[in-house]
Amino acid sequence: MNRRTYRQFCGLARALDLVGERWSLLIIRNLLLGPLRYSDLLRGLPGITTNLLAKRLREMEALDLIERINSAAGETGHAYRLTEAGTELEPAVHALGRWGWKRMTTPGKREHQSFDYLMVALRRRYLGDATLRAELVADGTPYRVILSRGHAEIARGDVSSPDIRLRGPGAVLARLFLDEGARKRVPAAVSVEGTAGSLRTLLSAFATSDDTAPAVKRGSRG
Repeated sequence: MNRRTYRQFCGLARALDLVGERWSLLIIRNLLLGPLRYSDLLRGLPGITTNLLAKRLREMEALDLIERINSAAGETGHAYRLTEAGTELEPAVHALGRWGWKRMTTPGKREHQSFDYLMVALRRRYLGDATLRAELVADGTPYRVILSRGHAEIARGDVSSPDIRLRGPGAVLARLFLDEGARKRVPAAVSVEGTAGSLRTLLSAFATSDDTAPAVKRGSRG
């Protein structure tokens, strides 16, 4: 594989040799919540071309950052998931995400927003002191949130017998985790299955921004 290199005997330079190409870290980010098919990756990376995505996936496979697996039952083709080496990049993704978040203002008119991005951010914003099984269904897509002392499992997928389940538009659900004021009164667009106590536990388990979040920790593999 003919790749550009900084030719520096330095850990950071070597890391950038491997994952510094455009889109590579965003592919890693999107796979932190679990495996995705090619079409799902393409949909979740607006602006990337089909040829460039295919090229990046080939490169990342060759570098043992991702691997192909069979799609979930009922789906055809294959999906991509992170390898152990790819999963080890999660702390770096969170550190960069935290740094960048502090330098963001309001979303631009042409900036894509995704509930997935918030779910990745919540992996580092867990305050570490809750025990709860929750399911969030945003725009029809389920996400599991399983909290224990010091650990948060957040990934795509449903949850059997959750303590609480929230359903609604992704943008409305997101505000519950980003806006302290929104937490005081759940919008009518969100349906809640569970007790008020479970709802308070879920929402209060996460910092609303990276400014008040705990130190970056590595989450579980989705």
